[in-house]
Amino acid sequence: MKKQVAWILAALFGLAFLGASLMNAQLIGRSRQALASGRFHERPTAEPARYQVIVILPDTDDSFIAGLLEGIREGATEVSAAIQVFRYPNTFPLEAERYFEIALRTKVDGLIMYTPRNDKVIDRANRAAQSGVVFVPVGTDAPFGSPPGFIGSGTFLQGLDGGKQICSKLGASARIGVILSATGTGEHMEEPIYRGLAVAVHAFRGAQVVAVARARPGILSGEETTAVMLREHPDVNALFCSSSRDTMGAAQVVIDTNRVGKVLLIGADETPEIRRYIDKGIIAASIVRDSRRIGQGAMLNFACYKENRPVPWPVEAEFVVRTSKGVSR
Repeated sequence: MKKQVAWILAALFGLAFLGASLMNAQLIGRSRQALASGRFHERPTAEPARYQVIVILPDTDDSFIAGLLEGIREGATEVSAAIQVFRYPNTFPLEAERYFEIALRTKVDGLIMYTPRNDKVIDRANRAAQSGVVFVPVGTDAPFGSPPGFIGSGTFLQGLDGGKQICSKLGASARIGVILSATGTGEHMEEPIYRGLAVAVHAFRGAQVVAVARARPGILSGEETTAVMLREHPDVNALFCSSSRDTMGAAQVVIDTNRVGKVLLIGADETPEIRRYIDKGIIAASIVRDSRRIGQGAMLNFACYKENRPVPWPVEAEFVVRTSKGVSR
């Protein structure tokens, strides 16, 4: 009897292992098929690509990510690379890990991946190097370990400028509510964007940050987070948002609650809607990060690796401040 049970268990484990192997092989097979087909990238010319690169980005409507992808596509044309883009939901980061594994096992030339500040980027870089795949991380703040080739947009300066924009207008009377991006993790006070804001506010005696909240994934998260913050902290007279989606959500709440002119709104990045809100005086200013340049730079860094040219250490892209008067640096 015991032998029969043992044989049954062995058979079940064998079937489970076979199923997992077949699923993995199917994933890899699909990716290889994509590499060989026109679906891998629509190139503007009929010339074959020199390189094949996988791009892994969060699936969000944030204009920062949209600009990043636009820049990657432009850079791909410059270095003659074909790209395949994988998008994963913010609520399921393990999907990004699965795409990372596919990139290594299919032996593509390069991998450009959005990398949060707390990501184990050095481990990824080492694993990619062992597989012969060039790994280029992109994002906002440089991950721990400051890997060479990373290009992003440091949020400390974004927060610093946001604080200056608010305090230059409200001075000691500023009561600030901060809405952090859903893509961030960890303690609020440890985030570079918050630390930058705090430094600027500290220079104005009496000005205070009275509320901090992190937006959740979802289209309406910015609206929900702002509405709760203003309801729980009615003394807030300035809002600082770290993403375009949350900026638009906050602007809608300011309109709906009749707080235009009563709550100073400093946003992030740029969309047609944000420009209209600025022109109407609903948003006072938006700090626009050049994510398009980040994407172009990531592809150029990949080419440097492949051609054995010097690769720069972490680089921060510039940003501009858009107001109703125009753009300033």
